[in-house]
Amino acid sequence: MHINKLTAQELAAAINKKNISLEDLAAAVSCRCGAAAEKFNAFINFDPAIIDRDIIRIAGMLQNGEETSLSGVPYALADNVCTAAIKTTCASRMLASYQFPFEATAAQRLKENGALLTGKTNMDEFAMSASGENSCFGAVKNPWDGKHTAGSGAAAAVAYGAVTFALEQDRCGELRQSASYCGALGLKPTYGRVSRSGLVEFAPSLEQIGIIAMKTVDLAAVLAIISGPDPLDPTSSDADVPAYTGLLHKKAKPIKVAVPESWRETAYLEEAIKNVFITKLQEMEEDIFQVETISMPYFRYAPVTAAIISAVEAFSSLSNYDGVRFGFRETGKHLQEMYRQTRTEGFGSALKQFLTFGAMISSGKFYHDYFLKAQKMRTLIKQELEECLGEYDLVVVPTTPFRAPTLKNGYKECLLPDPAASYTAAANLAGMPALTFPILMQDETGGINTTGLHFLAKPWDEAILLQAALSLEKTNPVAFPELRR
Repeated sequence: MHINKLTAQELAAAINKKNISLEDLAAAVSCRCGAAAEKFNAFINFDPAIIDRDIIRIAGMLQNGEETSLSGVPYALADNVCTAAIKTTCASRMLASYQFPFEATAAQRLKENGALLTGKTNMDEFAMSASGENSCFGAVKNPWDGKHTAGSGAAAAVAYGAVTFALEQDRCGELRQSASYCGALGLKPTYGRVSRSGLVEFAPSLEQIGIIAMKTVDLAAVLAIISGPDPLDPTSSDADVPAYTGLLHKKAKPIKVAVPESWRETAYLEEAIKNVFITKLQEMEEDIFQVETISMPYFRYAPVTAAIISAVEAFSSLSNYDGVRFGFRETGKHLQEMYRQTRTEGFGSALKQFLTFGAMISSGKFYHDYFLKAQKMRTLIKQELEECLGEYDLVVVPTTPFRAPTLKNGYKECLLPDPAASYTAAANLAGMPALTFPILMQDETGGINTTGLHFLAKPWDEAILLQAALSLEKTNPVAFPELRR
């Protein structure tokens, strides 16, 4: 059964009409997810019993006449989105055996709409980056080429066709970077659009739960369900939630797109990425897009600004993991030694480097010289984007300056700022929605790599991102890795 060929709405309709049995669905999904776990280390918590248990729940809903919009649609959660029935480890030894007592609001809304949870996906420890190597459960391999990183297990599972969509945290663009590495669509909604209740905090002013999928209509369908106010999350907004799938059927209008003139000056920018981006801009101009290059002098400072702010926030957020209240504990002769030993053994080396940086920036003179200046720069970046998006519909840049890095190449060390966030961090600093659209490209040996076009829109205007992606899909159809077959 090739469920990956069906959109979420098509699969749900087939389940509701009993054109596909739940037994056949469970078998097909278990097979695909098991293969993704074995081949690419995409899952941390995967067990066919998880799927079987959820199938029983969905069968009960259908028997009661609850034919929901996501009936039986398989999905996965990154392992820092809490679930009451499955461990949430954050890919860290610190929480390797911890069971959270509650469900994330986004996960609960999917559950109420009949979606089929398959398991929890692998990721960098506490989602600190998209290297795919900083997990205590091992590195995640890319479905297109196992020698390269997938960035995250969520992106690998979606690209492989194991699940229709996945939810993942996005702090400085990690979700979008991973989606780009794996040839998938990735959407980070406006800050406050989706409840963060049940997301394990790392850098709360930057992070947002987003969606990875292979088709624009699936992004639209899922976004409509998980969006909306939540009394459990004071940062969630009561802004109206459009019927996104309905908006996609409207006649496409010309879209004005701005390109920051400094995009070529990014460190680590590969020549192949530069050439593909220029080519795609030319193709876009032949479609409904009107592309102009403009000056955005502050945009280039987004990655270092985000690195400073997120390090300070992470140092504060992760101070709770001390071996006293919950999670991993290492013994010591006295309380301070227990704290020290717990964090030494419980956290990975890259995360400890990042937290050390956060501790330094949080202290004394550094706080005023770096953190406060970073906050001022954040304001300037946001104002610059707001002015730009007052005149243009979208900003477009490459998603990452390079293709998926090879595994075991030293990238697992903590790089500040993270070069992969060169183009994506600005959206998080400004709290604006952003989307990466997958682009296939040939490498020097004739093999296939993936990259992405990265679009950023004004707050609450996810619709324009989805419309842009739908237009691009007409000339850039969905493609799955050969290894999937």
